[in-house]
Amino acid sequence: SQAASFLSSLLLRVSATSAGAMGKSIRSKIKKRLRTAKRQRVDAMICTPREQEKNENLRRVAEGRQVTLSKPRNAFKYPKEKDAVFPQHEVMKPIDFRSENLPMAGYAFRGNRRKYDGDQKDYMQALAKVHPKMEVMAGGGAVLASTGQKVSKHEAELVATAHRNPAAAAAASAPPSASSAVAAALDEDKAPAGDMDMDEDEDGDDEATAAAAAAAPEPSNAADHSRRPVLKDDRRAKRTAAHRPRAKQVGKKGKASGSAAGGGGGEKSAAPVKKKTKAGSDKMAD
Repeated sequence: SQAASFLSSLLLRVSATSAGAMGKSIRSKIKKRLRTAKRQRVDAMICTPREQEKNENLRRVAEGRQVTLSKPRNAFKYPKEKDAVFPQHEVMKPIDFRSENLPMAGYAFRGNRRKYDGDQKDYMQALAKVHPKMEVMAGGGAVLASTGQKVSKHEAELVATAHRNPAAAAAASAPPSASSAVAAALDEDKAPAGDMDMDEDEDGDDEATAAAAAAAPEPSNAADHSRRPVLKDDRRAKRTAAHRPRAKQVGKKGKASGSAAGGGGGEKSAAPVKKKTKAGSDKMAD
């Protein structure tokens, strides 16, 4: 069965090569735009939450609430310890890079314009921020060996810290100050609305678009931006101009040097120059 599948895949590759299918280079503009769309999703789902966590840690250090939590012990090695936990394997939801689920991938095609103005620019900026949140598909956290209760990693670390250093655990569980609470509220207000689910956002966009279309009358000179622009194919003219032989141009210096080097059949050669030596005798120069 494996040999048959290998032969079938090989035949498909040969047929595709014979049909003239060629790959895209790393310098391809379309591939660059697709990589940009994927990079936007990685920034929204991985990089931004990580930077927010680092910012929160720095804020705790500035306010004097930084506490190093203790690592809980493994219950397989220390089953009788109070802070022992059974670690659980965490399966995260993979990032979906498929084009049908990537909003900006639908605009990465040949001939599309890249600059937008007005409402279209605002719409594209909002669409680039529509990404799902990172989710745990299975597992995660830890199970307390003493009670059998499933808790998160942070809660397990708090339990271990409370067992080893109660003062540090009390400082870690203390509520944040008023200034940090106000800063967190401002950050939530400034947070983009792109963290919502993609399906809900698409439904809301469809309803808003339908309501706007029903309310506003269509102008007589409106431009249809949904259609793909038709571009003039000037590649043939460029290829023809590139393969056209260039005319040879010879300057005045080239003509003078060529005549001097050739010597000419009918022209007389220049007379030899006399060179005066130190002794005063004349010597013919070669």
